[in-house]
Amino acid sequence: MLECKNLEKSFEKKLFTEFNLRLKPGEIIAITGPSGCGKTTLLRSICGLVELDNGQIYLDEKEITNIPTEQRGIGLIFQKPVLYPHLSVAGNLKLGNHKGDIAKSLEEVGMAGLQNRSVESLSGGEGQRVALARALLAEPRVLLLDEPFSSLDDELSTKLVNEVREILKERNCSAILVTHNKVIASNFADSVISL
Repeated sequence: MLECKNLEKSFEKKLFTEFNLRLKPGEIIAITGPSGCGKTTLLRSICGLVELDNGQIYLDEKEITNIPTEQRGIGLIFQKPVLYPHLSVAGNLKLGNHKGDIAKSLEEVGMAGLQNRSVESLSGGEGQRVALARALLAEPRVLLLDEPFSSLDDELSTKLVNEVREILKERNCSAILVTHNKVIASNFADSVISL
């Protein structure tokens, strides 16, 4: 279980204050809100990329507030897939877990047999699938998704929303999705929070 207690962060302005959240195992929530309200900063704070001004984060009752990002057991998928063009699909996946089953991971995201493909030849949807496969290979206890469907057309976005939700539910992996799109939020998540 992920628990956020009284999280607070300001830059030029206060983004969020006294933010509290309890995310049960396998639960998926979406956070919506206008641009600049702190949604992405909140995700980045939870995974340790941004230092909080105040508050504590617990994962399975262990405080992780000051633990380095790579030791938290939390995955993050960005709006645009962060893939390394000099590496093949398999090479990018090995960054998530060099001992993981690449073939099985690609099959899980609907890209079976494409491990030798250049990432530069991938469509936007394929790139997001590779980013998802890489994140899941690291076996996170919680997956954070920062607008990963926003740059895709409506049809592909709807398809990926359903597929990713199904994968997360099968794995019993908790997740937090940040999105502007309230339709995506309600289709993807068990509950929606407005920030």
